[in-house]
Amino acid sequence: MDGSTNVRRRRTLHMVGTGVLGGFAGCTDNEEGNEGGETDDTPLENGEESSTTDWPFYRADPANTGHQPEVSGPDDPEIAWETDTGGTIYASPTVFEGSIYIGNYADTVSSLDAESGEENWTVDVGGNVFSSVAVAGSFAYVGGFDDAVYALSLDDGSEAERFETDGDVGSSPAIVDGTLYVGCDDGTVYALGENEWQAETDGEVVASPAVREGMVYVGSFDETFYALDAETGEEIWTIEGAGVFEGPAAVSNGSVFVGDRGGVFYALDAETGTERWRFETGDWTGSGPATDGETVYVANLDGAVYALEAGDGTEQWSFQTGVEIWSSPTIAGETVFIVNREGTVYALDAADGTTKWSLSVGEVTFSSPAVVEDTLYIGSTDGSLYALR
Repeated sequence: MDGSTNVRRRRTLHMVGTGVLGGFAGCTDNEEGNEGGETDDTPLENGEESSTTDWPFYRADPANTGHQPEVSGPDDPEIAWETDTGGTIYASPTVFEGSIYIGNYADTVSSLDAESGEENWTVDVGGNVFSSVAVAGSFAYVGGFDDAVYALSLDDGSEAERFETDGDVGSSPAIVDGTLYVGCDDGTVYALGENEWQAETDGEVVASPAVREGMVYVGSFDETFYALDAETGEEIWTIEGAGVFEGPAAVSNGSVFVGDRGGVFYALDAETGTERWRFETGDWTGSGPATDGETVYVANLDGAVYALEAGDGTEQWSFQTGVEIWSSPTIAGETVFIVNREGTVYALDAADGTTKWSLSVGEVTFSSPAVVEDTLYIGSTDGSLYALR
């Protein structure tokens, strides 16, 4: 795999006012500031945690931690509202400034009011949407199955810019320091914006990149996991897995956590790729882990959620849902939220894995929970987005 600044660009631009790619500048991974997605260039705190009022990326933040430390989420909730989007939902919701953004398999992306579920706008992007939206500045960025990444206005969903690729884009974008990073089924990792390059792999890149401290971490269907220089796309290190890397990695405290389809979950040194420990799950890990820096929570197709000590991989507890899990865990305060394939949402005590509550929503579920303040949002293949509070 090599990075190249000679990016193959086939853009169709519909520029409105200042450059759309300039909207990326609202997200950084440095150690200052407190929020992502702001138009005043306010950075995301530590590049690892979302604000209590926003969930602007697929896994909350560019490092894919899936962690909301300042809120506890819903306690013994009911379904507050349900909104039919008109198409099967595989994507996960993102939440920014009181609005939810979600794509579906009816070729549309919608913005809904987070409090009521009422539609703000819906636009047809021309292809199925598996990718989850990333929000930065005044735009929502998302990949589509008509070989493109779109920039949509937060105001009305109008297309401000389109970057065309050579394959479907099911990967969810990460945006850091003015650059959007995303994988593609054409086997390429793209960097767009402040840094522009492409890096080739030998397989589809469905996983969503994790970005932290100048590095991009992403796995491929070629059974290789890559660490790339965020500025140039240069390959820093790689590891060969026991199977395809489908789900995203999470990065925290100098470690990269990722699972593969071969039944192995890895903790890798973020700088060198050296394996710190591995945990044999015995089944596919198609989703991403969540971590608070001390514990890593991972779910896989055996229907179990595992809590592992981040330092040495010691199993702290496990919880069996009874049905395979494609959804990624989410941590809010002292609770871990997970949804199994049958659409049952579980709230587990982060310390010991005991069940706080469970609630069934929708049908088959691949979407991962987004938690903002006292509400959990989740999509379903029945086409509806649900709010639990």
